[in-house]
Amino acid sequence: MSRGFDNATNEEDHSRYWSFGLFGAARRKALLVDGRTVRCMARNLSNVQDLSDAGCEVVQGDILDIASVERALESAQAVYISIHTLSTQAANSSSHDFMGVEMTGLQNIVRACETHGVRRLVYVTSIGVAQNAPSAWLRGRWQTEQFLLGSKLDVTVLRPGMIVGRGGTGFNAVLSGAKRPFAILLGSGQQRMRTIAVEDLAYYLVGVLDDPRSFGNPYEVGSDDVLSMDQMIDEAADFLGRSHPVKIHVPQALLALFAPLLERATKLPRGAFKGLVDSLSVNMEGNPAPIRTLLARPLQSYRQSVKRVLGGSAAPK
Repeated sequence: MSRGFDNATNEEDHSRYWSFGLFGAARRKALLVDGRTVRCMARNLSNVQDLSDAGCEVVQGDILDIASVERALESAQAVYISIHTLSTQAANSSSHDFMGVEMTGLQNIVRACETHGVRRLVYVTSIGVAQNAPSAWLRGRWQTEQFLLGSKLDVTVLRPGMIVGRGGTGFNAVLSGAKRPFAILLGSGQQRMRTIAVEDLAYYLVGVLDDPRSFGNPYEVGSDDVLSMDQMIDEAADFLGRSHPVKIHVPQALLALFAPLLERATKLPRGAFKGLVDSLSVNMEGNPAPIRTLLARPLQSYRQSVKRVLGGSAAPK
């Protein structure tokens, strides 16, 4: 196997680990601490100075631009993909629906991996992904997972629930609601989601990298806590010493009715907001037992992870 898979962590290991996507500050830190060389691809370099400051090599590119992906993967040993197509996309994505952006990007990444002999790929999706899910987003993610798992690469898929950490869209909404007297929520607020601290997700992402037992498998990851959005907001409010906010729930049917208009107004890819709205009826509980047979570190509870985000306490070893 190439140097990237031999668990080397000394100063002579200069293997590069490419990162396409979001949320990954904790993952990048974990890789850097583990002695890896990390390179990240970003569309806008002016927004990612923190990556350079952290010791990452940063290159400009877009997953829809095969040439930039090819350049990005030169000398790489492994690729992490944690892209978020439920967000504003580049102008060159206008001909795609939201999952078309992701599938085209993944096809480009696989092609570049084959060109450069990169075998290892780790992909982040979500608990709730299924072939028959009621949401086009979750069904589309099942299709992208199947595409990668059916490739000739050594692929591992991680499916987290609610990622508890600053910068994530979901948890930012939790904090925003907890800090206000009124919290406006999409849907009923009763959707149940397994939670995972961002540091624990990074632990899994780095932990599976060199473990052949994880190749070809999807894993649902999360703590033992399964909570509704209402409960998460109230517990965050408790930590902040604030009263529980009055919750205003925007009905799912109303959101679906106005989804196309909201997509145009916010410049989301076609179908993106509707895909999100349809997922609000899916309880994202999953089963984290299989990944725990490979990586057995105790995970932070929801309260512990909120305390770490807001209070700076140490993460478990």
